[in-house]
Amino acid sequence: MLSTLFFISLFPFVKADDWDDFTNNLATDLAPLITLFGERLTKQFLSESIRILDNVIFALSPLGVLTAVVSVVRVCGSSSLRAFVGRAQEGPAEAESELLPCVSQSTAELFNDGGITRVFGRPKILEIVAWEDVDYNKEKVTRVSTLKHALLENAWSCNSDVSPFQLSELNIPNLSLNTGIKRRGEVWFNFAAILGVVLQTGTVIYAALTVFMYPQHFQKDGKAVASYAFPLYLIGTTLLFIGMFFCAFILERSSKEYHFKAEKPSKIYWLQPGNQHVGDQVFNAFLAVKEGPGSSMSKDLSYIKSIRDRRFDGKYLEIYSTLASTIMGFIFQFVGLRGLHASIILTQLGSTFLMAIIRTCLRTERMTPNDNKMKDDRELMDHKQQELDCFAFHLENVESFNLVPPPDQPANVPSHSPTPHVKASLGMRLIQRRTELAILTSNSNQSFNNIAWDEMPIRQMAHSLAQLIESTMDLITGWGVEFGQTFEFRLGFECEGASSGSETQSSPQSIELLRHGDDMRWKVRASEMEAVLGLWIWSLCKSDNGLATAKLFRLVGLDKEEASKEETYLYFRKWIFRHSVKRQIPDFIGDSKRLFGYEPKLSRSQGNLIAVWTNNGVEMMAAQDIFIQFLRTAFLQMTELGGEVNVTSSAYRYDPPLGSSTRVDELVSCFEANSLGSREDALLCIIPALKNRGLLPDLAADSSKIRARKEEFINQGNWQDAFRLLHWLCERSEGYQLEISVYELGFLCRRALLSNGQNARQQGFEQICELLRSDIRDGFILALGPSDWTKSEDRTRWWDAFCIQLGWIAWNISTKVPVTNSIQTTLASLDVPEELSGWNDADHNEDEVQKSMKAVESWLTSPTLDLAPNEPMDDDEIAFDWIIRNNYHALLYFLLLIWIDLGERCPALIMRAYSFASKNRSVSAFRTLLRYNADIDAVDSHGRTALIDRIMNRDLDGARILLQYGTKPNGGDGSHRLRPLLLTLGMGEYDIAELLLQNGAAVDILDRRGFSVMWWACNSGKLEIVDLVLRHKAAIDPVGPDGLTPLLYCARKGNGDMVKFLIDKGANINAGDMDDRTALMSAVANNSSRSPPLLLEGGANIDVTGNEGRTTGFGDRRRLPPPPT
Repeated sequence: MLSTLFFISLFPFVKADDWDDFTNNLATDLAPLITLFGERLTKQFLSESIRILDNVIFALSPLGVLTAVVSVVRVCGSSSLRAFVGRAQEGPAEAESELLPCVSQSTAELFNDGGITRVFGRPKILEIVAWEDVDYNKEKVTRVSTLKHALLENAWSCNSDVSPFQLSELNIPNLSLNTGIKRRGEVWFNFAAILGVVLQTGTVIYAALTVFMYPQHFQKDGKAVASYAFPLYLIGTTLLFIGMFFCAFILERSSKEYHFKAEKPSKIYWLQPGNQHVGDQVFNAFLAVKEGPGSSMSKDLSYIKSIRDRRFDGKYLEIYSTLASTIMGFIFQFVGLRGLHASIILTQLGSTFLMAIIRTCLRTERMTPNDNKMKDDRELMDHKQQELDCFAFHLENVESFNLVPPPDQPANVPSHSPTPHVKASLGMRLIQRRTELAILTSNSNQSFNNIAWDEMPIRQMAHSLAQLIESTMDLITGWGVEFGQTFEFRLGFECEGASSGSETQSSPQSIELLRHGDDMRWKVRASEMEAVLGLWIWSLCKSDNGLATAKLFRLVGLDKEEASKEETYLYFRKWIFRHSVKRQIPDFIGDSKRLFGYEPKLSRSQGNLIAVWTNNGVEMMAAQDIFIQFLRTAFLQMTELGGEVNVTSSAYRYDPPLGSSTRVDELVSCFEANSLGSREDALLCIIPALKNRGLLPDLAADSSKIRARKEEFINQGNWQDAFRLLHWLCERSEGYQLEISVYELGFLCRRALLSNGQNARQQGFEQICELLRSDIRDGFILALGPSDWTKSEDRTRWWDAFCIQLGWIAWNISTKVPVTNSIQTTLASLDVPEELSGWNDADHNEDEVQKSMKAVESWLTSPTLDLAPNEPMDDDEIAFDWIIRNNYHALLYFLLLIWIDLGERCPALIMRAYSFASKNRSVSAFRTLLRYNADIDAVDSHGRTALIDRIMNRDLDGARILLQYGTKPNGGDGSHRLRPLLLTLGMGEYDIAELLLQNGAAVDILDRRGFSVMWWACNSGKLEIVDLVLRHKAAIDPVGPDGLTPLLYCARKGNGDMVKFLIDKGANINAGDMDDRTALMSAVANNSSRSPPLLLEGGANIDVTGNEGRTTGFGDRRRLPPPPT
């Protein structure tokens, strides 16, 4: 207004010619046309108008008349009308995106580095409402969910009569109306409307003054203005105001606004993932929040939801009237302005510009890039798209989250979830929150309409991990392992809050699997797996940026201690290693309990941790760590792995051999099928877990497949490959497997020396010399490089003892096989003994010792053995005893292998081997025999088993050890002539009988003649033995082949104590034999003095008559004498 008055004060002093020139060139032509334009400002204001006052402000001294008209046509016009403005083929989404504040199924809004961009389609963006609530313990908790769920929980309310739940757009965020624009207070809008009215009416009043009050000062071309000018200007301005108002009104009412209000203290978050491509644009990660003062939750929050409303579709009268008013108003105003003084045009132009500025100023406060709560972590999130994990950390105010191995839990005992009255720990709340976010952004959530965030590497890896766990459970269940209907495995974690003074909290997290469907397949919550995996990786990468991009390694084993052990290197080379880059590295992991890490640049120092380098990303390595923890728990339910083992060679020529197991191969195939890594990755996870649970397959030189391959090589004359196979196993075995493999290699050397082929003998001799010179594993271990591993004294003594025994065999063979006597010189140079010392023979007869040593020499070094078809040599027992007594374990192994080989044509050797082993309590002998599947129930020519042999020798401990190793308590199929229990009862051996019964001996078996267990017990004459079999449910009245029950038998024998005992135990006192003679009749007939009174006292029938007409002879019970004392 001041500017207008200033120009008015100057008007009388300006020459008429100058004004006319100015008017003709600018004011009357250009200035009125400016009103038509201003497209960007007009669209911006219209797209943000949501109420009547906005429409009034827009219509006062308007700008962008042409844009307003075209906008109405684009939004509400018919196809013909749209064609008139060149928009015939335009879809509704384009107009909505440019002109309306609403969101719909085809339009949405995204953050664009501090701005809001309206886009087509359904981009990925998450709108979350967090509110305070009270749980069942009356404690404050924070709930997090969508706006729809907040309305259902009455945490928010809506002012509309129409239920917002009917809106499909409810979960599509409105960004510009709620966070993109920081709306000014209501007073500013009222002031803008008043100022607009003043400017518009002031211009009209000023025009009226120039026409009616001061016409002489405001002439047009030296004349008074035309009479039509002011009326047209007034009518045009009025029509233009009305038309522009209704243009804005139609556009504003083409969307419907729902106003929501917080009923409980709340916050609203908008989370947008990064690296999101929409058309040609790429949108970065963004986290915006609407909250109370001081980042607190507040009840003073509001939310506006704008959706498309088609109330003006088809209402052509209103639309055409509005368009006509606007266009005619502009024309009238334009014509009127050309007839008025030039100052009027400038005043109108100034008013238009000033209102344009005012309208813009009302909405100039917008969000900035600093409003992005994730701005400091955007670069880190770009690696793995971990916006959800970062958001979860932000929600729970967490600084770090790390997985640690949980304490072992017993098999078949599930871990327990927290009880309802116990407050969840920070880490558990964090996992729960992240799980909720995973559900909200997945396809499984049907109520969430935005596109699923399934392209995230973490989610894809979590789904692969979940599928792997499910398929592995299905596989193990198919092996016959019983898990029940539910199964849980635990993951331990340590979580630290971000607030000052926060302490690290440790707690386990249980992951539950359930069996579903008709096929009872196992299922695990993939969202929970995603939560644990994502949170852990985010914490790892946040604390160490190198993990996200560096080349990673995996430790071999389940912890750093295991990764530094020699036995770990051995099973790695036996089961896992192919072409992977392995090294011993320093501890680059530090205090972390994870099993992977990376080597800092320029660091190639040697350490003591065995590690394998991989090309896997951090998310795959972390998923493999979780899979290892699952395997450790699942393997607790198993007692053995099962399957067959072998040593396999790859199809590739230069691949090294590798131990294999059919069950391990099934697990590996499952691993590879679910894309969690390579075969070697699978083995690095599976083998250490099996080793940890004692389930690693027993692969030694005596394994059945290895023996078969060895024999195949020997039959082909390929002794070199046979030796190479066993040598490979010896290098990579430890403990008992090493012992067995070395003994097998030594026995193969013996076979080679005794063979008829010169090549075999030469190779056998070379192998013996190599073994005598050095420990077979020394060179293999040294190939790894410097290490702290040292050979124990026990191992050194064992190897020296083996060399002495092997050398002695080689020397004695050289003396008996003429073609090998040339090797004696070499053996002598290696200090091979010609005779073995009997270290423990001092207390034994010298002749017996010499005979024993001669027997051992004969068995082990003779080219041929003269053995009868059915019986072993007489001196086999003293040979066995001498070897055991002097701890010659290699010789014992060789002797047993010879007996096992001869056992097919002389089964007595196997029976005697077991009998000698039990007699000497030799665990190693039992182990050797059983590993070769030698029949522990083998029988000799007399039908005796080792168990019967020990019973006949009254060897209780020998019988016990046989039963422990699996002998049948009822005897084998070939021992039907002698039943162990019957023999024991007949011998009166209570302790052995009790042992047999405790181990499942049957009480209903019969001997060859048909006599029962009860008959044999009574025949022993020992009441305690009869009582023993009765306690084990033996029948008390079985009828024998002679027709007698035990009571009848004892009555005839006159065993009064046994008769009384049987009567007291309930035996049938009136049972008869084949001639119907009762026990009383038999006792009388045999002139027994004790039995008749006992039988009569027990209730025997005195009136019974046998088939021969005999009676008991007692007509009157009163005449009976008292029973003897």
